[in-house]
Amino acid sequence: MERYEKARKWIIAVAVLGVVIAGPLQAANDAGAPGAFMRFGGSARSLALGGAVSALGDGAASSYWNPGSLSQLRNTEITAMSATMFSDTQYSYFSFGKPTDGKGVFSFGGTYVTSGEFEQADIYHDLGNTFNESEGVFTASYARGGSRFGYGTTLKSISQQINGISGTGFGVDVGMYLRPDRRLSLGMSVQNAIQPEITLDQYPEKMARTLRTGFVLHLLSKKLLVLGDVSKTEFSGSYFSGGVEVQPMRSLALRAGYDSLHEQVGFGGGIRHGKWQGDFAQLSHDLGSTTVVSATMRFGIYDGVEINSDRNRFSPSGAERSVDFHIDAAIRGSVESWAILMTDLDGDLIRVIEGEGHPPEVVTWNGDDNNGRLINDGNYKATITLVDDIGTKWNNSVDVAILGFRNRTKTPMRINISGSDNRDNGEDEK
Repeated sequence: MERYEKARKWIIAVAVLGVVIAGPLQAANDAGAPGAFMRFGGSARSLALGGAVSALGDGAASSYWNPGSLSQLRNTEITAMSATMFSDTQYSYFSFGKPTDGKGVFSFGGTYVTSGEFEQADIYHDLGNTFNESEGVFTASYARGGSRFGYGTTLKSISQQINGISGTGFGVDVGMYLRPDRRLSLGMSVQNAIQPEITLDQYPEKMARTLRTGFVLHLLSKKLLVLGDVSKTEFSGSYFSGGVEVQPMRSLALRAGYDSLHEQVGFGGGIRHGKWQGDFAQLSHDLGSTTVVSATMRFGIYDGVEINSDRNRFSPSGAERSVDFHIDAAIRGSVESWAILMTDLDGDLIRVIEGEGHPPEVVTWNGDDNNGRLINDGNYKATITLVDDIGTKWNNSVDVAILGFRNRTKTPMRINISGSDNRDNGEDEK
């Protein structure tokens, strides 16, 4: 009860804070603000959530919104996104993130935008010609931190080309990530803290600076996320974005969100299978609708913990009398406790092996139950559960079979009446 009461207080506090902050906000629009293309998004998941992801921090694309949240990346990851926007504008994005052991997290990303044929005109008349426009951004990010606090920075190179005239500028983003409780994460970033300046022809133009702050409520064992961001961009007012993600099953997520900057409603979903994840978002706005798709591939331990066995079956009474479980973990904080639960096909608990701190690399089981008795032949499941320093649980399972005497210790042989071994002389079995 105490745990749920604490969670309720967090929810009320964040809700009140959101009302206080969002109350005076008005829908803003960044049309005409330099660098508006850099505020579109970095993945279909984030866009379906209204872009309210500065405190989410669980993917390589998080550096697009907040380089501090990149500190929470647990395994190597690649994300690519594509969208067709208004006026035949094509928007592409990719990111690559690589966590290291004790040396922080590195990430590289890129954004490329191309627009179709625009008609040339001056203030008096149509010139009868067309031109193209393109923008590109290349980023290199670095972040450090544990499960409760992280910080990061992004160096960016921005190029822009309009009607054959081009320019390049360089800038810096900074950000931080806080996790005061396993049910709440907070994020803050300054995009273009050092503002890129691009000169096209003869007039320099600085990219607009954006301040973002946000929260995420992690509820129902991470199966429900409630997100909110408040942002302020130069040359436009403050704006609010929010979203909700529901995970009805392990491999499926459903999302919805709203972005007041673009007056845009989004919805979508994601399907995850092993190391692959596909995401989809449909955005509705004044200019119509935009379809966004992205794909993510993860390498390494993508569930936070992984358990494997050295054999699929063993015989407690035969030559192979035990099974070794090999355990690997990839979480950003420390491990408080671990447990391996052996269950049968009906889900009944058979055996528990547990300990404090980080689990050993290998745990051996000889097929006994909690009372030390050998269990019956059959198929069983071993599930490893880690609890990290903020109380989050990470799980992974592997199947193993026990054969006992059956089909394991029977060796065909021929003997005569006297009991001597006649396998070599071919005498009939008596």
